[in-house]
Amino acid sequence: MRSLKSIVLSLLSGAMIASCNSPSGSVAIQTQTSPKAIATAGIVPSPISGTNAGSSSVGKGTAENLAIAKNAGKAVFLVVTGTGGAETDKAMIIANGANAIYKNAVVIQMNRDDASNAKLVSEYRLAGAPLPLILVISSKGLPTGGYVLAQATAENIATLVPSPKLEAVYAAINSGKHAMVVFSNKTFTDRNEVIKIAKQAVSMLNGEAVFVEVDIDDSNEVNFLNQLRIDKSKLSSSLTLVINKQGQVAGTATTVPDAAKLVAAAKTPVAAGCGPGCGPSGCAK
Repeated sequence: MRSLKSIVLSLLSGAMIASCNSPSGSVAIQTQTSPKAIATAGIVPSPISGTNAGSSSVGKGTAENLAIAKNAGKAVFLVVTGTGGAETDKAMIIANGANAIYKNAVVIQMNRDDASNAKLVSEYRLAGAPLPLILVISSKGLPTGGYVLAQATAENIATLVPSPKLEAVYAAINSGKHAMVVFSNKTFTDRNEVIKIAKQAVSMLNGEAVFVEVDIDDSNEVNFLNQLRIDKSKLSSSLTLVINKQGQVAGTATTVPDAAKLVAAAKTPVAAGCGPGCGPSGCAK
């Protein structure tokens, strides 16, 4: 397992966003030297657990507390500790600070050494992780990122709580599906056509993809755009991203896309360097 020094979820590199937002409007299927997945490194989304520090469920089992949070539609700041571990208090302070920033959440502490948490430790591959660390679990029960204590702040932990649309993308990846994500708004003249084609691509993938539309003017999606470094002021037309089952951004289009090319981008493995689809044509018609 790679180090959990900083488990920050990023959908794509800054270089790719720069390409997407370039004045030339170039369209290319981009690949990354180190593709970053939408699933937390080494952690498979699944039902989880903890000791709740922020609600009346203190004393319940970890899994039960996490289930309670999920059923209540709350995110979780999961503080992973070990028996006799140092600096647990510091980690809890940071987690509670994140909870003060993002209030629709609870803080849960999980002792990695507690036998009742063995399944979670295995599922999340936490056996060799440096402790303490703070993981973020979305309101749908999906792990979305985290930091070890040395790099954790209340602000960067709170930022890892996904927006509704980003969470929809996480859910797609967790279900083994591609995501066709369109960033647009009602004033863009190409919006209806881009959405139509993106949905057509989803249909062509025979149940193996979902469609997600993000209104770039939706205040709830500001962090999603920020994570992608999308400057909405520079967008004059819809932006389409193809995110494959591995959570890698496999293709982009800044003009009206071609459904077949969107499908091909989803199915083509993302490798180091520029793939065969790179170039001015990309996913566009």
